[in-house]
Amino acid sequence: MEELVHYEVLARRPGAAMHLEAWLEDQSRALQMANEMIGCGEFIAVMVVRETRNPKSGKFTPLVIRREGDFTSPVSRKLASGDLPPPRCRTGADLYGPMARARIAEVLEAWLARKKITAFELIHRLDLTETLRNTGGEYQHAVQKFAVPEALLRRSTVHEVIKSLHPVIDGAATRLRLTTQANGFAALSLSTFADTCEELVEVNDRLFLLGGAVAAYLESAEDWGAKVERVLNLADAAPEDGPGRDLAMHVLAQPMAEILNIPGAMAELLGPDLDAAGHLGALAQLSAPEVAEAVAAFDPAAATLLPQPTAIGERLARFAADPRVSGLRVALGRKILGEIASPKRLRPASAEGEVEITRVLAITLMTAAEHLGGAEAVHEAFVSRSHAMVGSEFVTAYLKVARSPIDEALALVRLMESVVGGIHKRQAVRWLQSCVTSLKFDAEIKSTKQPAGARLAQLAALYRRIARSGGKEAGIEPLLNIIGDLGGQIEAEAKLIAQLRRVGTPPVQKLQGLIRMAMGETAPPGPATERARLEAKRVMAQPDTIHELSRSPKMLHQVQSMMSALDKAA
Repeated sequence: MEELVHYEVLARRPGAAMHLEAWLEDQSRALQMANEMIGCGEFIAVMVVRETRNPKSGKFTPLVIRREGDFTSPVSRKLASGDLPPPRCRTGADLYGPMARARIAEVLEAWLARKKITAFELIHRLDLTETLRNTGGEYQHAVQKFAVPEALLRRSTVHEVIKSLHPVIDGAATRLRLTTQANGFAALSLSTFADTCEELVEVNDRLFLLGGAVAAYLESAEDWGAKVERVLNLADAAPEDGPGRDLAMHVLAQPMAEILNIPGAMAELLGPDLDAAGHLGALAQLSAPEVAEAVAAFDPAAATLLPQPTAIGERLARFAADPRVSGLRVALGRKILGEIASPKRLRPASAEGEVEITRVLAITLMTAAEHLGGAEAVHEAFVSRSHAMVGSEFVTAYLKVARSPIDEALALVRLMESVVGGIHKRQAVRWLQSCVTSLKFDAEIKSTKQPAGARLAQLAALYRRIARSGGKEAGIEPLLNIIGDLGGQIEAEAKLIAQLRRVGTPPVQKLQGLIRMAMGETAPPGPATERARLEAKRVMAQPDTIHELSRSPKMLHQVQSMMSALDKAA
C-alpha cells in the first residue's frame, strides 16, 4: 500500500487562534492558497503542513513546508456560543447543493479521478455510492478529511462531527435508493430530453430527478471528452426557451463545471500537448471566444501564440456563452486568474515565449474583464504574475538565449513592457540598467566594428522604447541619462558633427540631418543632441542656407516646422 499524503492549510486572524482552513491533496494548491491568504490582509499568519500517513501503523507524520506571519501575539478574541456557524449539511438534500458538491469533489478527488466520474454523478447514481461506501478505508478517510476542519470550526471533536454526518449521508443514500428502485429517474435520449424537462418543470424534486436522469445518460461515456460531448448534445436537444430550458441548463451546468475543474479532463478536451500557457490561452478562448477573435484580428501575432481551439472546445465556448450558465463562465474566469496569479512557470521550456504569451493573455483577459470579475481582478492577477517574471530565477532563464548586448537590452525592455505594477516595473528597470552599465554593453557600443552613426541609431531606438513603455512609475530617468551620456561619448569620439560641418553636403541637407539628430531620431537625447541642436541653429543662420531655402517655399516651411519643434523640445 502507498503512503497517503495530504496538506493542511492553517491560518490565524488578528486576535484569534490558529484555525485549519483547508485540507488538500495538491501541494501547489495548498501553497497557492497560503500565498493568497497572507496577501489578502485578512490573516496575520499562515502555515502549510504536509501530513504523511503510514499505511501500516495508520499514524500521520507532519512536516511544516511553509510558515509565515505572527504566531506569538496573544489570543484576545474568542468565539461565543452564539457565533458558531450552523452545520453545513443538516439533511441528505443538502449534499446536492453547489458548496457540498465542491467539498465532495475535493475530499474524493483521487477516487473520482480514477473512476473518471464527477461528484455530480456520484450523488445521483446508486451504483457509484454503494461502490464508494464498500471501499471501507477510502470512504472513511474522505469522511475524516471533511470532519477535521469542520470540528475545528465548530469547536467540537472529530468523532462528534462524524457521528452527526452519518445520518445526513444515510438520508441521501436512502432517498437515492428509493428513487432508483421506483424508476423515478427518466431514461433520457436526445429525442425525449426536451419533453422530460418540460414535464419536470412543476415537480418539487425537479433538480434531483433530472440530475439523476442526466447522470445515468453519462454512464456509458468512457472518457471526459465523451462525457462533455454528451452534455453538449443534451444542451442542443434542450427546450429552446422558457422554464424547461432554464431547468435543463441549470442541471447540465453542474457536471460541466466539475469537469472543467479537473486538470486531466481539461488536458483531454483542450489538447494534451499544451503547456500551462497554452492551456490558459485555450481557457481564455472558452470564457470569451469573441474577445479572443477580436484581439487576434487586431494583433495578427497573437493569433500565432493562442492555440487553435478544438472542435469540442468551440462547442464548449458556445455552451458557456449561454446567459443561463453565467456561473460557469465566472468559474472559468476565476480558474484562469488563479493560474495567472500562481508562481509556477507558464512556459518552462522558453522564458522568452512565456513573456510573449503573457502579453497576449493580458490583452485578451483585460478585454474580457467583465466576464472575469472585473478589470481590477484581472490587473491584480497580472501583478502577481509580474512578481515572478522579474525574479532572478526567471530573468536568468530569460537571458540564457545568446544575444548581442544591445539585443539583450531590447529583450529586457520587452520584459519591462510586459510586467505591471510600479514595483515590478522598477525591478525590470534595475535589470535593464545593470545590462546597459555592464562592461560587455560598453565594449559593444563603443566598438569601431560598426559605424558610429549606426551605434547612435541603436541607442536612440533603445532610448525611445524605454521612454515609451517605462512610464513615471518605473523610475526610468537615471537609465535614460546613462544612455544619453553614452550617445554623447560616441559622438564626441567619432566627431560626427564636426565631420558633417566639413563635408561638402548642400546646406539644407546638412541642416536636415542635424535636426533629425537633435530631435533624437538618430542619437539618444543628451549631450549629442544638444550639440546637434546648436550646430543646426548655426547652419540655419548661414547665408548659403537662407539662399537655398528661399528658392523652395515648401522646403522652407518644412525646415521651419522642424526647427520650431526642436525649440519646443529643448
